[in-house]
Amino acid sequence: MKKADSQLRPNRRQVLATMGAVGAVGLGGAMISRPALAAPITIRFNHTDGTGGEAYHFSEKLKSLLAERTSGRMVVQNFHSGQLGAEKDMYDSMQIGSIEMGRSGSLIISVAAPQYGALELPYVFRSQQHLRNVLAGPIGQAMHQDFLAKKGVRVLGIVNRGARQLTTKNRAVRTPADLAGLKLRVPEIPVYVAAWRALGASPTPMAFPEVFTALQQGTIDGQENPLGTINGNSFHDVQKYLVLTSHVRGNGWMVASERFWQSLAEADRKLLQQAVNDSVEYADEQIAKQEGELRKTLQDKGMTVIEPDLKAFANVVLKEVPPKFADKWKPGLLDEILKTAG
Repeated sequence: MKKADSQLRPNRRQVLATMGAVGAVGLGGAMISRPALAAPITIRFNHTDGTGGEAYHFSEKLKSLLAERTSGRMVVQNFHSGQLGAEKDMYDSMQIGSIEMGRSGSLIISVAAPQYGALELPYVFRSQQHLRNVLAGPIGQAMHQDFLAKKGVRVLGIVNRGARQLTTKNRAVRTPADLAGLKLRVPEIPVYVAAWRALGASPTPMAFPEVFTALQQGTIDGQENPLGTINGNSFHDVQKYLVLTSHVRGNGWMVASERFWQSLAEADRKLLQQAVNDSVEYADEQIAKQEGELRKTLQDKGMTVIEPDLKAFANVVLKEVPPKFADKWKPGLLDEILKTAG
């Protein structure tokens, strides 16, 4: 298995009391107070990407911007490839304040707001802009409030991810029939599991840091993720086929521990939020550029690219999966998503 680029160990954030200094006695004998020195802030940013996904581009940019704009007072420590734990673990760590920031994928919906699970239904979004419009509107805002209330996780920014694609070790998949019995790793998201089961695969929920080894050892036959994640985690070393299913158009939520957020002075919150906004814009540009190059990159690394019958996949999922969640999803949510512009 590929090692993480660096074996950083999480450090506790230094909390220094703000200290005021008393100036020397002036000409008139008055005591002159100097401004208090702002305490340094360490931000541990955890994500499961390797060194090529949207969270990597975002966190590296955030690190450089904050270092520049605070003269080194705000330090971002980037922990990639799940070094501080998988996403489920990260939410718990954020609640107790042992991780300040991170990238959350779709898993948080099933963990904190399962009534919004229709957002994770494969083939529900017509385009990335459709997804953006839904998340920026009333549906997304209400869901983010649930993240905050139930997990103490505050959404500060949203970065585009490329569409999720299927990879397999030894099976060329062109139609749903080709998936029969395929042992496929999926995130622990109920609607993902239901969709792949409806398509004929044998979905296996698994934490992301375990995936490479499971593919290498043959515990599973395939996985699905955006191209940047596939490339960044070197899945091409243990998978032969890249099947462009484009089944989920996703995003990465750049989140902060609410406990950490509330500990910041108002000026630091504004400074951090602006750096997040600028880093989101940068990461979006990088991912858009990557999407145009990664297919060829993975091909050059030995993967065989297949363009399957997308309509056949979508028809199965949109017909068979929603009825299974009718009593779990927020009433009318799926219709609202489908009729949103984009």
